[in-house]
Amino acid sequence: MFKEMVKAARELLAVRTPLDAELMVSDMIGAWWGRRVRGGDVEQVLGEGLVDYAAKAGTPASLTLLMCLAYLGTARQGAKAEGAALAMMESGVARPGWADRVGAVKPAGCYVSRDAYGDQDTVICTFSYRWNDGQTPADRHALVMVVDYNMSGMTRDAWVSSQVDKLLEQARAEAAGNPMLLFEEIQPEQARALLESAMKATKEPKTPPPVSDSYSAYHAFARARLKALPPGRKRPAPLHIEAPYSRERRAMLAAEFLASDAAEHLSDPSAASRCADHIIDYGCEQDFNRPLRVSPTKCETFLLDWLPRKVMLSVAEQEAMPHVLAAWVRFAAQRTALPEQGLKATLDAVWEAIGKFPEAYRDPTSFGLDRPLLERLLPDGDLSALARRVFAFPFLQGTHGDIDLDHLNPADEGDRRTLLEIDHGGTIDQEHLAWHEEIATRLWEGDPPQLWEAAQRLLDLGHDRHDVLHVLIEIAERIGGDPEELAAALDDIADIPDEI
Repeated sequence: MFKEMVKAARELLAVRTPLDAELMVSDMIGAWWGRRVRGGDVEQVLGEGLVDYAAKAGTPASLTLLMCLAYLGTARQGAKAEGAALAMMESGVARPGWADRVGAVKPAGCYVSRDAYGDQDTVICTFSYRWNDGQTPADRHALVMVVDYNMSGMTRDAWVSSQVDKLLEQARAEAAGNPMLLFEEIQPEQARALLESAMKATKEPKTPPPVSDSYSAYHAFARARLKALPPGRKRPAPLHIEAPYSRERRAMLAAEFLASDAAEHLSDPSAASRCADHIIDYGCEQDFNRPLRVSPTKCETFLLDWLPRKVMLSVAEQEAMPHVLAAWVRFAAQRTALPEQGLKATLDAVWEAIGKFPEAYRDPTSFGLDRPLLERLLPDGDLSALARRVFAFPFLQGTHGDIDLDHLNPADEGDRRTLLEIDHGGTIDQEHLAWHEEIATRLWEGDPPQLWEAAQRLLDLGHDRHDVLHVLIEIAERIGGDPEELAAALDDIADIPDEI
């Protein structure tokens, strides 16, 4: 693969500008963005491996590739590429005349096009290169990135345009004729903070993030360009970040809603209050402390995706929730001055989702688990924890000798140890029991999430539950207390080793 990439780098010798070269190399190394490899981090295994291979090639094409990687690569890749490129230049290897201007850009204006719902920001950052005099701008271009707040604030698309004036003129014209759009200039420091936060959110998911097909090709270019924007003396918060809501502030907001005209038709005040709490918690914890932000997409995601996975609702709450959400939309739209057409579209989306909600939300009691058992397993109401907690504590009903399992609480430390002893037939070495308790506690809390993900992979391969637990114990015992190393080791587990 490295041989083919260095061979393809010959095309760099034919390009006429550093912008074309940077985009070509960004596309090249984007081939492995977001992928996983066994044996280490993909940027270390493939990215640094490419640098080492190009350094040994010693050709003008490989030198040009290294100069681009010194700018576009990660910090480690950049340092290695720069050192190798300097050594090759000292030995007399030729390079294109424009190569010294790779990354020599100056930022100009930064802008954001924002929809009235707050669903997404389209951020435009403009740059130009400097000619040899260090002052004259050239090759003006714009980096455009789309930040989606219904996808945890991640960047889901990116591209580059050389038609900067046309791009800005079009964005201004669209906003001028549409009350649901806002276009404004922002400080470069704000743009950098917003986009760095969004790119981090895009990188964090363990599964491939839902980005455009072309995003990987521009990822390295965007990462490098953001470093050209000033960070500011005091790093500004991204535009979408608001002050956290305390419990008291959340309770006050719920009380204001329940006392408003929007909520006066709700017939079950108790259920409505609990539903309002869930809506506010979702806005605070999943939408950057913005419980009052409403949109068709956000409401559909909350009602049909988040609630069915995360929250155990009573029967009364299941019946009330869609109507409480519609009332919340009216209340929030008035508080945030959402345009009338935005309010109408959001309510239409809620009413359409209402018909799908009973099917999307399957009451956990329909799984064959009675509510008292569910309440023991889900004292926090976190429905997503059900499977891993059942895996950690499979014996919660019936009797064992003279012990009534229905009265043991897996959330209680003492009862938890008793349940684990019963799981092992009552005879187990105390040190080994302590490790089982450690793993059970981590599974209960979902910390780290890679623990349950690894367990599921092994279970899917047909391995016995106790064998899986012993593998998790072996990894935790070997790694120790470093959370990042533990998460990485769990990510690498694809099967049970023969020696376990």
